[in-house]
Amino acid sequence: MISIVIRNKNEGQALENVLSILTKLYSEDIYEIIIVDNNSSDNSISIANQYNCKVVTIDEFTYGSATNLGISSANSKYVLLLSAHAIPIGKSFFKNTFQELEKSNTIAGIRFINSIENYNRALLNDFKVKEPLKYGLMTGCAVVNKEIWINNKFDENLTFSEDKEWSERVVKKGFDILDLNETFFYFINRDQKSLLNRYKNENISYYLLYNKKYYGTIVILLSFFKKVLYTNTINYFKSASYDLKILKIKFEIKKYLKQNGKSK
Repeated sequence: MISIVIRNKNEGQALENVLSILTKLYSEDIYEIIIVDNNSSDNSISIANQYNCKVVTIDEFTYGSATNLGISSANSKYVLLLSAHAIPIGKSFFKNTFQELEKSNTIAGIRFINSIENYNRALLNDFKVKEPLKYGLMTGCAVVNKEIWINNKFDENLTFSEDKEWSERVVKKGFDILDLNETFFYFINRDQKSLLNRYKNENISYYLLYNKKYYGTIVILLSFFKKVLYTNTINYFKSASYDLKILKIKFEIKKYLKQNGKSK
């Protein structure tokens, strides 16, 4: 059986959705569900209690620290890291995961295939992750071997991509990250503030992990003016052209349906 760790802050509605599905479809595969909560002010805690989850609280949140806290609180060898916005798909999701994990004691983690590009890459690499810093775990839905994690904690200082950094580190030590032919739905509607914050954290982590130099001031300003004055203008006319074509098609639909007595 498996422990599930879900990082959470004010995600009551999404949390209830995923918990209801987990407990309804996979209860025989799950040993415990742990909610790592970052001082939620909504009904998240009451929902977690309703589904008999273990709740641990984190005050100073980073993805790495929340993940480490969740795994440290887990009692199973294998831990599924899950977002409140991710839902495992398929009756045999966990059973096939266990079967794969038990094939070798060198498997540090499992990434679940979530796109055609991911699937083609997995086929090419015999379902082993070959470039972990780029294609490693996605902790929105991924399994970690706690016995390997004990000596390989997630980086708690990174603002983002702590899962990719961890994958790179354990693979360099001789462990494996697998792509598994199972999948999940991921659904989230981010507001502008959330999108901007994600953009900032993704870029900071990228340049730190790849040891790259960031753009100079002149390049940043030029890219801004190119976006505002050129790219946005081009996109506007493309959009307007598309809308005109849709308008034409609507009149064609109206004409056709009118001939069949289905339009005013």
